[in-house]
Amino acid sequence: MTGPDEPLLRRKATWVVKTLFLAMSPAILLGLSYPLAMSRMVGHTVAGVPIASLIVSVAVAVPWLSQVTCGPVYRLMGPVADAEPRQCVRQFARLWPTVLAFSVVSVLLVSALVAASTHWPALTIAAHFLLLLENMVFAQSLMVADLLRRRHHWALGWLAYAASVLLLPTAWYLPPLLAALTQIVPMRSALSGLLRPLPVRLGDYVADMGRGLILGGVLWADKLLLFLTLGTQWRIALAYLCLQPAVLGYSFYFAIATPRVTGVLTEFHRGLESESIDSLHDRSRYLTRLLNRALVRAGLVAVLGVLAVVVVIAVVDPASVADALAVALGSALLAVLTLLAYEIDHAGDPALAMALSGAHLLAALVVFTLVSGLTASFAVTALVDVPLIAVSMVVYQARWSSPEYSFFWRKALSW
Repeated sequence: MTGPDEPLLRRKATWVVKTLFLAMSPAILLGLSYPLAMSRMVGHTVAGVPIASLIVSVAVAVPWLSQVTCGPVYRLMGPVADAEPRQCVRQFARLWPTVLAFSVVSVLLVSALVAASTHWPALTIAAHFLLLLENMVFAQSLMVADLLRRRHHWALGWLAYAASVLLLPTAWYLPPLLAALTQIVPMRSALSGLLRPLPVRLGDYVADMGRGLILGGVLWADKLLLFLTLGTQWRIALAYLCLQPAVLGYSFYFAIATPRVTGVLTEFHRGLESESIDSLHDRSRYLTRLLNRALVRAGLVAVLGVLAVVVVIAVVDPASVADALAVALGSALLAVLTLLAYEIDHAGDPALAMALSGAHLLAALVVFTLVSGLTASFAVTALVDVPLIAVSMVVYQARWSSPEYSFFWRKALSW
């Protein structure tokens, strides 16, 4: 016999698993395709540099650079996606020329850093620039599906990427192009908007890119720093596996935990227009409880991911358990610090969120430059992140203790 709530619970569990699987599709698909394709890349080079090294040099930069180049678009597109979702594609097409222009500058800077650290031939650096820019185009093409929560369409892009890697592993330039086409072709009726770019306030746009650089860099900068300081002389497969608990917790937070919070927060903002502070008190308590629960659950998911990774490594390579624990736990702490900084920023204290994130980035830059090795770098960085997380938790609790007051006064000061 089954209780009356069991079908509902079963449907909810199915939804959670399906949504999390779609959110994790990049990690799952690329984590399967690249190891299978790497053996067929052996012996193939770009101006004497192995294709595998070129791909790694781009892969470590893509997540962080995506935060930088895509961040301003989410701010500009968010209200349109919520209020007029049918206009989302046209709005994005008109913004895309500006996004691409700033992307070229950002990609040039990263390629210059890679050139300075690797001393690769000019042709290889040109290939690096091209492949990184292609990946930025793909990342940007995913934003419409992401904003409209079309997760199946979003995952289709990553499926095309992984399929291209498997079928044509030496065609290093092809995966992001084919993947981007899965997103761009459905937009074709709106692409005429590319010829009528929307004006943007450059100061605000660059400031948003800076926020993406610092806030997004907490979780993603360490991989690029590893490449710039060690090249490919680090255990890439181990690092990738140990990053997954952080990605899992991060994906759980944004795909599973926060949609409900977002809905309640939207209603809360509407209440600011018509309700008194006293009447908002109960609603704000409920909002804070939901947000606390979302953060705790995301943290627990990341911790369970760390345990799973350590168990797998203990079975496959027992000698690497200590390394796996240090890197996986260090990565999980990065995810926690990232989420706390996001919510401090969301609560109306962007300066403090930037300061805490910037402190981590500065420490990481020093540690990865001066401390040798994958495990040691993550272990020392984790020691820095623990007090930063403690401070962030105190600030988060203070900023979200009475959101009805902080949001009310922020709105009043904007009038």
